[in-house]
Amino acid sequence: MPRSTDELIDLFASRLQSRGVRIEKADNSALLEKLQAGLARKLPQSFASLLSRYSFRTFDAGGITFFGWESESSEIFHDIAPNEGTLSELLLPAGYVQIGRPDTGDYDAICFDSNAAKQNREYPLVCADHEEILCNYRVKIVGQLWPSFAELVEFCDMDSIAAEYHD
Repeated sequence: MPRSTDELIDLFASRLQSRGVRIEKADNSALLEKLQAGLARKLPQSFASLLSRYSFRTFDAGGITFFGWESESSEIFHDIAPNEGTLSELLLPAGYVQIGRPDTGDYDAICFDSNAAKQNREYPLVCADHEEILCNYRVKIVGQLWPSFAELVEFCDMDSIAAEYHD
């Protein structure tokens, strides 16, 4: 029997906790609404479920270092804002929402590609070359990491989940 999106996210959160990631249940509905108000399109249903119901620090999963999500001062708010000189200044108008970077330490942007219509907005996770953005003022997608966040949550290897400590 297929799991609901919330059940899938709860299982993922439990897996993160078991690997040492500090993730806690929280009602972040208002915070999520504020974040999405600055976006042209809503976030994928699965990712919105995670953000609306959990707070967490930066963590690695599925080849991605996900930005932390604990308050308005969280990295995700800073990096999604289309401020001049940021990657999002070009990413957002092009339909890409950055949620992290490669877990290799590279500065490329891992984004949802909201350009394709998908059921429940389950957009692919792609990698955008940060040097092309900063040096040439153009978005260049260098590859797709996952078909969707929901698929990452369901199928990523437990060994790819790790806590990141940035205290």
